[in-house]
Amino acid sequence: MRRNMIVLMLLLISTVLLSGCGSQNKNEITVMWWGDVYNYKFARKLVDTYNAGNPDKPARLLAIQGQYETKLLTMSASRILPDVVLMMASNVHNLGVKGALLPLDQYVARERFKAVKQAMWPGLMNTFKVKDKQLAVPIWTWTPGIYYNKDIFDAAGVEYPSKNWTFREFEEKSCKLVKTENGKRKVYAFASPFALRDQLLTAYLYANDGRFYSDDYRKCEINSPSSVAALKAFSDLRLKYHAAPKASEASSMGTSGGTTDYFQAGHVAMTVRGRDYLDVLKQSGGIKFRWGVAPMPMGNKAAFFHTPVGLAISANTKHPEAAWNFVTFVTGKKGQDLISQDRSDVTIYKKLTYEKKFIDYQGRPDANIVFRDMLLEAVPSPYRIGDDEWKAKANNHLSLVELGRITIEQACAGIAGDFRP
Repeated sequence: MRRNMIVLMLLLISTVLLSGCGSQNKNEITVMWWGDVYNYKFARKLVDTYNAGNPDKPARLLAIQGQYETKLLTMSASRILPDVVLMMASNVHNLGVKGALLPLDQYVARERFKAVKQAMWPGLMNTFKVKDKQLAVPIWTWTPGIYYNKDIFDAAGVEYPSKNWTFREFEEKSCKLVKTENGKRKVYAFASPFALRDQLLTAYLYANDGRFYSDDYRKCEINSPSSVAALKAFSDLRLKYHAAPKASEASSMGTSGGTTDYFQAGHVAMTVRGRDYLDVLKQSGGIKFRWGVAPMPMGNKAAFFHTPVGLAISANTKHPEAAWNFVTFVTGKKGQDLISQDRSDVTIYKKLTYEKKFIDYQGRPDANIVFRDMLLEAVPSPYRIGDDEWKAKANNHLSLVELGRITIEQACAGIAGDFRP
C-alpha cells in the first residue's frame, strides 16, 4: 500500500511539473514555493516583479498546497526537483547530504554578492552550510517571542513582561495568571506541547545551561545534570503548578469559532509566536482584547534562536546561472524591500529593520522592535540530521512523564539512549 501511494504521488507531481504550471521549458526556470493563500500571493508578486525586469529566462511559479515537505522529498528522490526551491534549514540539511542541491560556494563568492553577505544578520549564511558547502541562501528569518493578553494580566494584577525579563519572572507570573472557577481551570498561563520541538521548552532549556547535544553534534547532553534540572523545572511548571494544560486538558478546551488558537480564544495568557503572528491578530474582524509582545525570557543567559528560510538550487538544474539570477534578485534590495513591505517575517538585511516601513508594519512598532532586537543576539536553532526522528521518539518518553509513569530523569535517560550521532 505504501509503495503504491509513493508511485501515485510521483505520477501526480510529474503531471504537475509537465503541465502548464511547472513545465521545464528551456526558456524559463521553475520556482517552487509554499502554496497557501498568504504565501502564494506574495510569491506571485515576487515572481512577477522579477519577470518584469526582462530576464533571459523568466521564472514560472510552482505553488505547492499541503504536504510541502513530503512532496519536496518525493521530487528530490525522483530527480524532478524544480530549479529554485524555497526551503527551511532542516530541508537543506536533509536533502543536502543526499546530493540533491547545487553547492553555491562559487556563486556566493562573487563580488556582487559580497555586499549582500555584509548586510545580513550575522550567522544566517552558516545556517545553510552542510559539510562546509553552501547549499542555500537565506531570504528571510523568523524568531519566536511572547505575545501576551493585557486584559488577563490586568485581571490577575500581574505586571506586563519587560524587555529584559527572565524565566524566573516568567515562572512567577505564570503561576499567578492561572484562573480557576468552581474547581476547574478556565485560564492557563501558556500552552506547551512539552516536546523537544517546542520553542518555549528549547529556550528554557538552553537559557538555563541545558542543551540537546554537544557543539559537534556527536554527544547527547539531554541527560546532563543541567539539562535534567531545567526539564524538571519546566515540567513542574506545567504539571505541579498547572501553568499550562496537559494534553488531555488541552483536547477538551472549548474554543470560540472553532479555532484551536487558545490565545485568540482567551484560554491562555501568553503564546509563543513569531512576527508573522501580527498578521493573524490584525486581520479583519480580529481579536477584541488588548495585547502586547515581549522577547523570549532570559535565564542564566539569553537564548534567542532564529530560523531562516532560504532558496536552494536543484543539483539537476539545466539553468544554474538563471536560477542564481533569481536568487540574487530575492536577496537584493528590490526583493528584500518586497519582503519588508509585503511579509511579516524579518528581512535578512539588518539595516532595513531600522526603517520606518519595517517598524510601523501593521501599526505595531512596539512588536516589530521586539523581534528586531532579539536578532541582535539570536543564534541558529539547534538542528542536526536525524533530529526529526529523534525528537519524535523523545515525545514518547515525555508523554509518560505527563502521565506520571516515569520521572524526568528516566525520560532523559531514555531520550539519550535513542540518540544516534
